Amino acid sequence: MSILTACIVAAVLYGVVLERDRLIGFARAVAPAALAGEPGVTDPDPASGDPGPDPAPLAESAEDSALPKGAVRVMARRSTAQVVDSAVILRGETEAVRQVEVRAETNGKIVSDPLRKGAMVEAGQLLCEIDPGTRDVSLQEALARLAEANARLPEANARLAEAKAQVPAAKARILEAEAAVPAAEAQLAEARAGIPAAEARLIEAKARIPESEARLAEAKAKVPEAQARLEEALARIPEAEARIAEAEAKLPESEARLQEALARVPEAKARLAEAEAGVPAAEARLAEARARVPESEARLAEAKAKLPEAEARLEEALARVPEAQARLAEAKARAPEAAARLDEAQSRVPEAEARLAEAKAQLPASEARLKEALAQVPAAEARLAEAEAQVPASQARLTEARARINEAEITLRASEELARDGFAAQTRLAASQAAFESAKAQEQSALAGLKTAATAIEAAKSQLEGARAGIDAARGAVQTAIAAVRSAESQINNAKAGVQSAKTQIENAKAGIQTAEAQIVNARAGVQAARSQVQTAKAGIKAAESQIQNALAGVKTAISQLETARADIQSAKSQINNAAAGVQTARGQIVSAKAQIQSAQTQIRNAEAGVTTARSQIETAKAGVQAAESQIQNALAGIQTAESQLQGAKAAVSSALSGVEGAKAAVISAKSQLEGAEAGVQSARTGGESALAAIQSAEAGVAAARKEIERLKIHAPFAGLLETDTAELGALMQPGSACATVIQINPMKFVGYVPETTVARVKTGAPAGARLTNGRKVEGKVSFVSRSADPTTRTFAVELTVDNADLSIRDGETAEIAIEAEGAKAHLLAQSTLTLNDQGKLGVRTVTADDSVQWMDISILRDTREGVWITGLPDEINVITVGQEYVTNGVRVVPSYEDVLQ
Repeated sequence: MSILTACIVAAVLYGVVLERDRLIGFARAVAPAALAGEPGVTDPDPASGDPGPDPAPLAESAEDSALPKGAVRVMARRSTAQVVDSAVILRGETEAVRQVEVRAETNGKIVSDPLRKGAMVEAGQLLCEIDPGTRDVSLQEALARLAEANARLPEANARLAEAKAQVPAAKARILEAEAAVPAAEAQLAEARAGIPAAEARLIEAKARIPESEARLAEAKAKVPEAQARLEEALARIPEAEARIAEAEAKLPESEARLQEALARVPEAKARLAEAEAGVPAAEARLAEARARVPESEARLAEAKAKLPEAEARLEEALARVPEAQARLAEAKARAPEAAARLDEAQSRVPEAEARLAEAKAQLPASEARLKEALAQVPAAEARLAEAEAQVPASQARLTEARARINEAEITLRASEELARDGFAAQTRLAASQAAFESAKAQEQSALAGLKTAATAIEAAKSQLEGARAGIDAARGAVQTAIAAVRSAESQINNAKAGVQSAKTQIENAKAGIQTAEAQIVNARAGVQAARSQVQTAKAGIKAAESQIQNALAGVKTAISQLETARADIQSAKSQINNAAAGVQTARGQIVSAKAQIQSAQTQIRNAEAGVTTARSQIETAKAGVQAAESQIQNALAGIQTAESQLQGAKAAVSSALSGVEGAKAAVISAKSQLEGAEAGVQSARTGGESALAAIQSAEAGVAAARKEIERLKIHAPFAGLLETDTAELGALMQPGSACATVIQINPMKFVGYVPETTVARVKTGAPAGARLTNGRKVEGKVSFVSRSADPTTRTFAVELTVDNADLSIRDGETAEIAIEAEGAKAHLLAQSTLTLNDQGKLGVRTVTADDSVQWMDISILRDTREGVWITGLPDEINVITVGQEYVTNGVRVVPSYEDVLQ
């Protein structure tokens, strides 16, 4: 129903405002007499006092008829700005100033009586107390550990003083050992003087190896080349033999043709003589002509019989062409592969040479490591001997110390007996006790020295094993380096051999290409020859057919003796010429076949000679390889001799080094003793530091135990109300378990949210008030305005602080909040007056002084039941209330003001 009412109202407004002219015209058409004063309508009588019809509609009709062209009639309202109160109204709720859920920091059972919710608590008031359990015992244990740690400190200080007393004797041993080092170094210098000569011999022997290896590589490089030549020469022999067989096969055929041609000559001459002798009887010539028909038919049959043979030769020659072309393509395809192999082999040579250089560069370092490892062995052995030599002295000291203990014990007992009987003074008894304690200290010192000697023996043994392991590792590294050198040399030789092999393959591929091209040329020549033979055979067939026709014509024209005789004479002459030409052709073929046979025989001889030469070259190359290998063996033997001499010199150096190392080992041993003494000092210091650390650890344990006891009592963090009961008596608490919830509601916070259009008017410290749901009103001040908007609602939080001394305001109540702000002038308009422009901005359309439309942007100050308070407009304005959606800026309008109409 409401939708129908709205539609009716919209239609009426549309008709009244926009279609007013049409309605008036319709009214004039329906009642023209009432509007125009036609007859039948009585004029008003002035005397009767009846004013008659109201002149206003007539005036309005006249005004409508005078509406400017293009103008639009709208409804407007005159509005004057009013000062609006300064309060910012929003809804919110109350919230406690502070709320904390107090939790336990340790575990245990509650032993305190619970406090009930709603009770007031003071700051620091006990809320929950946990049973201490064994925590007091833990505190006593921590205190006992602290006392024990304090008691160990004097003992550690006494050990430190004893260790410091052993340092001067160790320094004196170092000076004695250092005095023996110069003599050992002199022996070492003498031994090192013999090494350069041995190294020079070794270098000379090694210098011979590259030359021998180069000769060996050169000789090995010649072997594949000679073998390639041998294979090439052997490959030529079958080809030449095939040519001989082919030429010999053609020779009988050519001789047969020669005999046939020679046989035809006398016959042709006889026919010529017969023709020239005159014209015999017609019957004889007719018989002769008839006798020639079978001969011509035989020749035709012979020519036709030769035609398949010639065609077969042509097909054979054509079949050879693809085979030769395939061989040519295969040879050309091999050429890039051989070139790629050559490039690959040549690229391997620098890599192999680099590996050889790298392996040779690693060899001196490996040899130096071996020397270093060998030099460390004598020192380790000297340290072991020295450590083992210290054992008897330490054992003797231990025996002496134990003997002194026995002696001091006897003296102490005697002194105690005498003192008990009154025959000796207390000072003598104290001296005996001191001697007994000193003997015990000496025994402990001797035991420590024995342990130190055993430790030194184990350390020296481990050093000796480490030195021997270093020797093995260094020797392995040397062997590895030598193997790497040999491997790199082998790779270089293989790479060079690969280069030579690739070059040979390229040469073979080129030769194969040339051979294939020659075969293609020969095959094509064979095709041409076969085609010529086919053409000749066909020409023979045509000639034989012609002869048959001639013979038949001779039979028919035998009657004409003269013409037949002349034809016979010309035929005989032509036969003689043909026979002579056939003789010349057959002789040329025989000569060509014999020349081919001789050429093939020459090629066979040359190929056999090449085979012999290649075999001799192979034997020569192998002999060169053997000679080069023997030279390398001799050079290696020289290297071994030089290396043995060098090893002897190095052994002498090692012996001298052992002497030097022995002297240095003595110095090191003395230094190790000094280090042992200093280590004792450091150990004693460490003992003192450990005692201090134990004291600190014990103090930390005491502090932790006391802190754990403090955590047994849970206190209120601030004054407030208990929102929940405290933990019940006997409840088991764990770290993090809740004890109680305390809230502070004096003062009380009121929290609300202000839209972003109004937040700029709210200031911190501004007076504010709130009205609760029960109608109670309270006053306070703004204590907080948020700087960050809520991401969902795009509003800003605002907090008020209100006094709540009587605690009558509860946490979470709904309230309407009013915050004082600066006042502003605004217009009160209906919401239907507002509209949007093409840019989506909110505003109103107004009527200017010249009755044109003007758009104005606005800002909403407040939304009320009576309308919307808006700002951004002049103090006095004419606002279009109806029809604003149908006009734009600058459009001429005819406004009808609501206040005038009303």
